[in-house]
Amino acid sequence: MSTFPGSPRTVPGAVVAVEPLGALSRVAVFQYNPDQVRRTLRRRTPEGRTGSSDRDRIWGAPTQRISLRIELDAADEMEVGNPASSPSGVAAGLAVLEMLLYPAVASVVANVALLAAGTIEVVPPRARLAVLAWGPGLVVPVTVQELDVTEETFDPTTLLPTRATAELTLDVLTYDDLAPTDPGFAVFLAHQVAKEALATLGGAHGVAALAGGA
Repeated sequence: MSTFPGSPRTVPGAVVAVEPLGALSRVAVFQYNPDQVRRTLRRRTPEGRTGSSDRDRIWGAPTQRISLRIELDAADEMEVGNPASSPSGVAAGLAVLEMLLYPAVASVVANVALLAAGTIEVVPPRARLAVLAWGPGLVVPVTVQELDVTEETFDPTTLLPTRATAELTLDVLTYDDLAPTDPGFAVFLAHQVAKEALATLGGAHGVAALAGGA
């Protein structure tokens, strides 16, 4: 963030993890916003339908994959006197992201107990709801498909990383993937409302541009 008095305040991106019961769990705020966010949208198609009469139908929100690369540096946090910085370096921030791929330990222990008691089938625990917050234009529920971590420097006494990069591959969850009672359902619906408002504004600008050039 710039220290120049006239510079605008930078809004940091974040990944917010929410427990299945709706309680806020953990927040991974991006120390530095990535320079590039790659989004790939694909038209959603139904399985088993190949007729020509189905090709002009929209079978729900498109699937979307988001890729971004974030940087973490404990030295910079300590230099600015951030009270959140700790001897753990950037390991704590990385752990927040990594735990999005793990089941909770309590669920693992409970399932082991059920199997030991003779339960034939154990249902895998629900994942934490993760929400990517990238400004007002992109607040969507996601699942982490891949997390590629590169740890670059380490504390000499603990060997915990003090600088690292994390490359995230996220799949957006839509109302076609979630139950109406899931908090992520409303999050994505609100995202589409905001996107439609932007499209309306963009369309109006396009009509004005055409009219002005006529």
